[in-house]
Amino acid sequence: MTFYCIRGENLSKSYRVLGRNNQKQLYRDLSLAIRPGELVGLFGQSGCGKSTLGDILLGLKKPDRGDVFWNEINISQAGQKKRKELRHFYQKIHQEPGSSFPPQQRIEDALHDIVRLRQPDSDHDSCTNKIASTIQELHLEKELLNRYPDQLSGGEIQRFALARVLLNNPVFLVADEPTSRLDYSVQAKIIRLLMQIAAKNKMGVLLISHDHALLEVACRRIVILDQKHPEM
Repeated sequence: MTFYCIRGENLSKSYRVLGRNNQKQLYRDLSLAIRPGELVGLFGQSGCGKSTLGDILLGLKKPDRGDVFWNEINISQAGQKKRKELRHFYQKIHQEPGSSFPPQQRIEDALHDIVRLRQPDSDHDSCTNKIASTIQELHLEKELLNRYPDQLSGGEIQRFALARVLLNNPVFLVADEPTSRLDYSVQAKIIRLLMQIAAKNKMGVLLISHDHALLEVACRRIVILDQKHPEM
């Protein structure tokens, strides 16, 4: 039996068009499953519902119909306690990575807060060691931890946003246009890191982009969102 870290079955979603009485259908009866370590691309033009689908899989939005399974647990039927228990294993990084960090807090302090939130009994040294190991994996210099978000380059803050996610030990990640605001050379580095970490940590990834060429390089499989006929 194939194990999936996340699975959506027969998902349908529409939204009401402002100023009109009708609704726009984003997709109907869409099914998607991602295995541990698999990086799947999600392609489509603006307004087709890419980010909405990512949020549905993360339980941040509800589908009109259909079910989402985390580790084969139907989250719409799971109790609040079970959802909370699983919540931090299902993460997201945005195209605005700076929004993940309080502007008046050093990066190191923000990352310490994440570790202590997940591991309340961790002492300062164990938190520091976990952070050091994570940022080393992302090729980030230790000295950067003393900086504030607005003192980092686009590539640096995006990698720290990824570090913040990895400290939660996720099994699934939605990467929503994570490189769209970076130049091409930095884009390539971030995508390579994402591919390596997904494989190493057995983390399923849904990579959302309007750049089909980028997805072809990074992903073995691409879902093309079309309101009428989603292509798998």
